[in-house]
Amino acid sequence: MTEEGIDVDTKCLSIVVPTYNEEDIIGECLERLTAQLEHIAEIVVVDNNSTDDTNSIVETFASRFAEVKMISEREQGLVFARNAGLDAATGPLIARIDSDTLVPPHWAKSIVEFFAGDTAGKWAAACGRGEAYGLPYGDRLGNFKRRYLGSNTNSAVREVPVLYGSNMILRRDVWHKIRDAVSMRRDIFEDVDTGLCVGESGGSIAFLPNITVGVSPRRMETRMSAFVVYMSFLPRTLLLHRRFGYAALATFVYLPALTVLHAGRLAVIRGYDPKSGSFSARNYRLATVDRINP
Repeated sequence: MTEEGIDVDTKCLSIVVPTYNEEDIIGECLERLTAQLEHIAEIVVVDNNSTDDTNSIVETFASRFAEVKMISEREQGLVFARNAGLDAATGPLIARIDSDTLVPPHWAKSIVEFFAGDTAGKWAAACGRGEAYGLPYGDRLGNFKRRYLGSNTNSAVREVPVLYGSNMILRRDVWHKIRDAVSMRRDIFEDVDTGLCVGESGGSIAFLPNITVGVSPRRMETRMSAFVVYMSFLPRTLLLHRRFGYAALATFVYLPALTVLHAGRLAVIRGYDPKSGSFSARNYRLATVDRINP
């Protein structure tokens, strides 16, 4: 049993949003969150040394909504910003999303109702899916999943071993339980590490298909070399937790297959201009900036 019960009629959900130079999207992220304040107690934006207009945009929201708070974390890196935000959060439920995550209208309500219904305290944490927006093939992949994967995609709650950083929720007492166990390394997948720490502490993680969020496709646009380096974080994370079999499977099966997929996906995405909604050979000649590693 967890320390704190969840009441669906009270604001019990804290949102933590680590951010670094996200002036293009942080406004829309916060617009969607502040539209759901019936269930959100606070939105803690953690600035991690932004040099663009991110802070001024967040300050505009803070002036409009008392629930929006901005704190700073000077040590560079997602794990440091994440910890600062999770430590500062006061709600019995803490959701952590990315600053380019776009939540659907029912997101906060669905989370609170799920945990309120978990009166036995079975679930220590939960996460949902992320589907990329702004892709040349639109939502065709999502529609394919919904059509051909049926209820497993749409409604079935199931247990999973890890968390998804763009769309994850922890009970606050669970965070305090694993706080000293999570790794502060920047060359691993911090969300996978956090999820494995939850499991190793005796907690269970629920996958909620009905809280799917939109996520940026920027990682999909990463050059091949940088993508391979980034994905090497996965087996390293598994090795950190002595999951040797899964690390081998990731190294020799999953990552090679994903690299081939990324090559094909990149060939399509590089030629697409999401602003005009059209393809052009000229786009392949444009310089690209890889998304920074956490």
